[in-house]
Amino acid sequence: MGKKKGAGNKLAKMSEEERLRYLQHRAEIEEEARRRKQQLISIFMKNKLKREEAFARLNLAKINQEWRSILRNIKCEELKSEIKSVEEYFEDALTRKNDTIQRLLSDLDENEEMYSTMLHAHMENIERLIALHSDRIAFLKTSYLDEKKSMLNQYHKEIQTYKERKIKAHVELECVFYGLESIADNDRDRVRDRHLKQVDDVKS
Repeated sequence: MGKKKGAGNKLAKMSEEERLRYLQHRAEIEEEARRRKQQLISIFMKNKLKREEAFARLNLAKINQEWRSILRNIKCEELKSEIKSVEEYFEDALTRKNDTIQRLLSDLDENEEMYSTMLHAHMENIERLIALHSDRIAFLKTSYLDEKKSMLNQYHKEIQTYKERKIKAHVELECVFYGLESIADNDRDRVRDRHLKQVDDVKS
């Protein structure tokens, strides 16, 4: 339980690309483990079949030897009939054993074919998953670049607008300053003229 929780936390901390690589790596490891397991099962079954065939041949050789000994030493019809029954029994047993071997071989071939089909389907799923994530990454990259370009254009427009407003405000301030300075000069001239006139009036 702790391992699953830790793996969940680990996946949560990964980026999407890292999570994809991690899951893909895990899937490859699990697939390799399944493949090795199938190989071990196949080797085990083949070795088992070889041992069964060897034991069958050995038993058959022993049976044949015993039959020859019995036939040489016992001439009684009753014993011959019994030996024949025994021979038939062992032939039936050998037939059943051969049938079992053939069935196991057939099952092995079927399992190998099923494994190959499952592996092919799994590889197709992995390829589709990789293609899907590649398309998504390309889409996200394009969206990011478009948004970045749009933001930069907006930024440059705002900077240009700010500069134009700054220049306009500066010009307006200069106009106001010159206007105020002109008014102040006119006021000073009028005050001076009035003062001079008053002085002249007093002198008169």
